Amino acid sequence: MSFDLPAALAALPGFPQLRGSRTRLRGPRQDDADAVFALFSDPEVMRYWSRPPMTERTEAEAAIGEMQEAFAERDKINWVIADKSDAVIGTCTLFRFDARHRRAELGYALRSDRWGQGLAHEAVSAALDWAFRSLALHRIEADIDPRNDGSRRILERLGFISEGLLRERYFVGEKVSDTEIFGLLASDWRNGDR
Repeated sequence: MSFDLPAALAALPGFPQLRGSRTRLRGPRQDDADAVFALFSDPEVMRYWSRPPMTERTEAEAAIGEMQEAFAERDKINWVIADKSDAVIGTCTLFRFDARHRRAELGYALRSDRWGQGLAHEAVSAALDWAFRSLALHRIEADIDPRNDGSRRILERLGFISEGLLRERYFVGEKVSDTEIFGLLASDWRNGDR
């Protein structure tokens, strides 16, 4: 008998609330707009992103609305990462669910002033653990700009394996960039030493 991923997603009563020792993942709220704007308007955070930095707070408001709508349709789960004081310090997303192949993609961003503290690793680890256990996913993929050494270290520490380079995949403004694909299997996660 196969696992029914669409039914599992549809049965979620709300954003899954996930906790680490220093972070928690929760659904976005409209009052998170200032923090979301601060995150996605930071040129350091957006340096290797597939879109340019936000320039207007209204973009953050719209992004939160899109996150909430996508969850309502169960197209993606786009959590905000909050610290112990509930201040938003990043995002973590599972998206492009593929029920037949039990696969999804992963994305994440963290405020640049919080880099190097293990917070992204902790938050992403919670999302991965939940996805493999609760959604019975077989594979999770992530793609990064190959120049993004920080993100590469996070993925490798979580057990992801680099599986190849896609040349000139994204246009960000007028610049084109490559992307590197990473994959993590449920068996890698269960047997991993993170």
